[in-house]
Amino acid sequence: MLRSKYQMFADSLSENVFKTKTQANPIMLVVLAYLLLIVIGTALLSLPQAASRPISLIEAFFTAMSAVCVTGLSVVDIPSTFTHTGLWIIVVLMQFGGLGIMTASTTLILLAGMHPGFSHQSVFLSEFTQEGNIDAGRILRAIIPFTFGLELIGGTVYFTQFESMEMYDRVFCSIFQAVSSFCGVGFTLFPDSLVSFQYNPIMNITTCILVLAGGFGFLAIAELRYLFDFKHKEVRRLSLHTRIATYGTFIVIGVSILVFAFTEHSNLFSGHTFSENAQSVLFMAFTSRTAGLNSVNIPDLTQASLFFFIIIMFIGANPGSCGGGIKITTAAVIGLLGFNRLLGREKTQVMGRTIPNSTIDKAIRIFVVAIVVIGTATLILLNTEIPSGSRYAADSGPFLKILFEVVSAYATCGLSMGLTEELSTVGKIVICIVMFIGRMGPLFLISAVAGKLQDTAYYAEEDIMVG
Repeated sequence: MLRSKYQMFADSLSENVFKTKTQANPIMLVVLAYLLLIVIGTALLSLPQAASRPISLIEAFFTAMSAVCVTGLSVVDIPSTFTHTGLWIIVVLMQFGGLGIMTASTTLILLAGMHPGFSHQSVFLSEFTQEGNIDAGRILRAIIPFTFGLELIGGTVYFTQFESMEMYDRVFCSIFQAVSSFCGVGFTLFPDSLVSFQYNPIMNITTCILVLAGGFGFLAIAELRYLFDFKHKEVRRLSLHTRIATYGTFIVIGVSILVFAFTEHSNLFSGHTFSENAQSVLFMAFTSRTAGLNSVNIPDLTQASLFFFIIIMFIGANPGSCGGGIKITTAAVIGLLGFNRLLGREKTQVMGRTIPNSTIDKAIRIFVVAIVVIGTATLILLNTEIPSGSRYAADSGPFLKILFEVVSAYATCGLSMGLTEELSTVGKIVICIVMFIGRMGPLFLISAVAGKLQDTAYYAEEDIMVG
């Protein structure tokens, strides 16, 4: 009887909270949830117990925004500014931001024995899969153990490398670094990021694995996990999404290795052994797309390397992951579109399949929005961060520095050439907006595409000259 009453209450609560009678915009729920978490994080980081010195509201807000948006840019020195209480708050913000608000809320709903409404579930699925017929609970049961299990393994390995620390600091630093690496945030408790571990193979390999897993995409990982059917002793066929995500990821990493080896062979890698250089180039290739962790001093890199950093940060990670950028699959679709058009094909084809026009439209919209946001933010910062009438007005140096910062913020990467701490108040606000758009951008586009399209086509055609 009690169970029946509880179930009736749970069903009623689920229906009232998660199902709306009117057509609500589910994307707005995600946006508001992220904003609420950022506001709560800002308030908590502003508490006297959270910081070792008084910090301004904009500093607390920037740190919370960077943690929730899994970016890693910071206007303060994280380990010296925040107490252990503040650092634990940052860990929680990173974890919630990495997995996503919808994951956490759906977990609580399932644990309470309730079922999410259709709009809530559709938003959750849009973050982790391109199909709409997959059970959210099944996805959660795959995501949560995988995430915490991998972070636990990574934290254990990190623990073995922090022997010089006191026990509490050693445990906490291991947890902090594991969460930061997997979620691709880029925060560390070391003043030089991971430069002091540049030639530590255990640290490098562990970090690369965590970053790769966190940015690979949960759907692709789930498919690869069950690639081999042990019952029938056969290899299952992977979806086109997983194949493109997998091939694209390792193509980007492979090209990055070659480019960094070429651009830094007479600069960063000069005078070092092959083993040391291999560790440095592999670390950059694996982490530079979305993690924000660095084992080399970024400003010391060549202009060619910095420009290539901008390109791969812009591309980013895979959909449904902790990473940002326009996503590897988006870049692949745009590249395949151009390749097929060059061959005179009307359809975009790859691996014996034709990519739907709706997917191509989404990819183009994502690309266009990214270019507009990055271009606008860069133009604003060029006016706010360079003193009027200074010698920098005719110098191209600050342009690369500012563009690097903006792309890093949009791609939620977190790498910087040292501009972040020098930003003006306006510059900090602009970067916060870019970080938030970079984290939310795909959801806005899904919302726009999901809406009913009005038939406003004009049937009178007229050609124009192009090219």
